[in-house]
Amino acid sequence: MARERKHPPRRKRRGRFRWIYKLISLVAVVAALVTACVIFFRVNGIHVVGNSHYTAQDIIAASGLETGDNLVTMWEPSINQRICAQLPYVQRVVLRRALPDQVTLMVVERTVAATIQGDGSSWLLSGDGYLLETTSQVQGLEVTGLQATSPKAGQELQVEESSQSKARALTRLISALEEAEKLGECTKVDCSAASSLAVTYGQHQLKFPLYGDYPYMLQLFQAALDSGKVPEGEALIFDFTVADREVYVQRPKATS
Repeated sequence: MARERKHPPRRKRRGRFRWIYKLISLVAVVAALVTACVIFFRVNGIHVVGNSHYTAQDIIAASGLETGDNLVTMWEPSINQRICAQLPYVQRVVLRRALPDQVTLMVVERTVAATIQGDGSSWLLSGDGYLLETTSQVQGLEVTGLQATSPKAGQELQVEESSQSKARALTRLISALEEAEKLGECTKVDCSAASSLAVTYGQHQLKFPLYGDYPYMLQLFQAALDSGKVPEGEALIFDFTVADREVYVQRPKATS
């Protein structure tokens, strides 16, 4: 007598494809949300904060934004690039959206840190090394011994190839002076030496190497001033080029 063959119970096909139905539903929901955002979230108000050198209208015009633009799809890097390319004093812009229809451009502007010569004109230089505009009078540090080549407003400082290390050092030094709140006491920076920068700080001269920890050097300088060992009213040279992480204080050589 033949034995009856038992077959395993068949699984329901519906369970096999359940995850596909869930995925399709999720995609449909996401697509619906994206479509709603594109259709409904339109810019109705554009606001500007943090601007002082340019008007709000200048910033908005440079951004390319208009009422009616889609609030969700606007691309912050492109907006930043457009504004900074047209307005040299703008360092960066942060985009803030406020649903359903408001956008705010938060502007961070550059400030004048120095004046440098280039192509027969005087140029204002920002603390991060960008040329801002031509000027008829010195503002900030007066840079000597270094020339800007092919200067253009809104572009980073360019110099001859042989002077590029000096330009990088100059930018780093200006940044350190700003951070230490000492830039306002400085009047000149001489870049003519081969391996050092000389800053006129009040009646004193600070001599820095092209490479080094400028914030720490300025801390050493401040410590020397606070020590009470610096004669009041006497001009001195604070030399940071002699030894690493030390400052040598000396009197200027007498001129005959």
